[in-house]
Amino acid sequence: METFESVTNWIVTAGVVVLLGIFGIGGWLASYRTPKATPVGPGRWIFALPAWVQVAGGLAGCVLLAYLGYVLWIPLPLTVPPDVSVILRVVGLALFLVGCLLAFWARLALGGMWGVSTSFAAQLQARHNLIQHGPYAFVRHPMYLGYWLLLAGVMLMYRTWTPLLFLVMCLAAFYRRARCEEATLADQFGEEWREYASRTKFLIPFVY
Repeated sequence: METFESVTNWIVTAGVVVLLGIFGIGGWLASYRTPKATPVGPGRWIFALPAWVQVAGGLAGCVLLAYLGYVLWIPLPLTVPPDVSVILRVVGLALFLVGCLLAFWARLALGGMWGVSTSFAAQLQARHNLIQHGPYAFVRHPMYLGYWLLLAGVMLMYRTWTPLLFLVMCLAAFYRRARCEEATLADQFGEEWREYASRTKFLIPFVY
């Protein structure tokens, strides 16, 4: 059991490090070098700030979230039998891996179309294409679904306040962000977007 926990801990740590590398340095920071279209939404003033201000603000937010996660890494008031704990860890690890793979797949499918958005404004690339292949052939926001799945997996594995809080925060923030992005895409692509949206689900394949 101790070896199993050590292996799963290593897998989760490695997954988080790779995730931060791909979506942080390899995605978020690199995206500022790509020409952008005019941002849309009430929070578009954020994208008018100098790039260094946006980066500094984003890094500060990441540091704050990391500190909050550290402080709140406190076990939930739940008593779970050892055999149930093993089952939860296995299920949680499966969800974590599926979430990571889905997020990576979505990032790969987006390619150069990946960019930064907020819950109040979205900004497309200057020559944006509507991505409809890969996981985007089934759902319109597979990357957010991946984030939710991996957070749910971490919560089942460790049962602390940190993943529970982050999951709730992401449910609210990403839902609003997804709707903001859809409004921007609908305005940009018109009939092409409406046809695409009519044959895909918002978040959960074949369900919603």
